[in-house]
Amino acid sequence: MIEVELADPHHVTVGYTGVPGDRTFFLQAQDEDTLLTLQLEKAQVEGLGELLTQLLAQVEDVPASDWDRGAMDLRTPIDARWRVGEISLGLDPDIARFALEVAELATEEVIEPREARIWCDQDQARRLAAHALEVIGQGRPRCELCGRPTDVDGGHVCPATNGHGRLSR
Repeated sequence: MIEVELADPHHVTVGYTGVPGDRTFFLQAQDEDTLLTLQLEKAQVEGLGELLTQLLAQVEDVPASDWDRGAMDLRTPIDARWRVGEISLGLDPDIARFALEVAELATEEVIEPREARIWCDQDQARRLAAHALEVIGQGRPRCELCGRPTDVDGGHVCPATNGHGRLSR
């Protein structure tokens, strides 16, 4: 059951609080009456950015170029209603709008997960896709051998070394 539907939001973004290695990610949308903030995982932010990019390519869209990154900041208060478990993304080609549907993470305490639907136009989707991938890129550097996040200094215990060493830069 859809708890919140934002048919014409003026603000749709993703962002985080905290520092690389200890960040909490959020999806946020706002219309005239409602500020919806939901907690995401880093992989969900990355997947959302990649999937939106793929869908935009299907409608012969151009990549986001010059946009106000400050306009993509999270709005306060940053109080998540719930943690997202499932994300669905669809495109209505007749109206060139994207439907982003999210469902609450199912747990023992959550019997019936809440859902929200956010509609985005192509411009919002373009900015959201670019911003999501930019936000992910602001994290810790990745190991060149295994692809896992490294420490802030670039070092970590890498499985590619069979546990015999700590890679550092």
